[in-house]
Amino acid sequence: MRLQSFLKTSYVSLLFMTFFTLMTIVNNEISVFYMIYLFWFHEFIRTLISIAFYIFKRDKIADKQTYYATLKSKLFILCIYFIFIFIFFGLMLDWKNNELLFINLQVLMLQHTLFNLTLITFSLRELLLFFNDDLKNLNGNVFLSKGVIILHISIILGILIWGFLPKDWYENTNSNILSGLVIAPFLLLKMFFEIKEAQYKDALEKTV
Repeated sequence: MRLQSFLKTSYVSLLFMTFFTLMTIVNNEISVFYMIYLFWFHEFIRTLISIAFYIFKRDKIADKQTYYATLKSKLFILCIYFIFIFIFFGLMLDWKNNELLFINLQVLMLQHTLFNLTLITFSLRELLLFFNDDLKNLNGNVFLSKGVIILHISIILGILIWGFLPKDWYENTNSNILSGLVIAPFLLLKMFFEIKEAQYKDALEKTV
């Protein structure tokens, strides 16, 4: 029953994220920083919920010491990522494009409606995991966790976009076509990992 609830919530969350992202593309209200910061924030929400699990449901954790050490490592990594993501993707990448820079600042200050709605769907999903006691097996290797892997790949994608796209085209063009081309790899990346996780949990349940 818990698995089915998780799967439904995962797919609904993914559906909403995809819809809101497509809406930002249609409205020309998206940037590379938007997507990478969204992935960072999702992992930050996960970490906060995991901290709440450690505080309020510690008795359900088999290896409390490893769980606590993992939480500290993840918070440290997320802090480092935040600084890099904000400086490089939030400022440097879009410095000559005032419209994108304004979008980045809106997103950073949580003034972007569609970004905030996506965060709400992520939060509801993670809260469901919390109340279903599905956080007790936090991966001890922070660098191999799904959220951090997505961040790794997203940052590499962002750097590739910055390095290979014609600078004049990226810095001076604001179009739905450009937004779609730039954002599509990030969206597909997130969808791939989310679907894979749901399939893995489904397959694991069937073997039990």
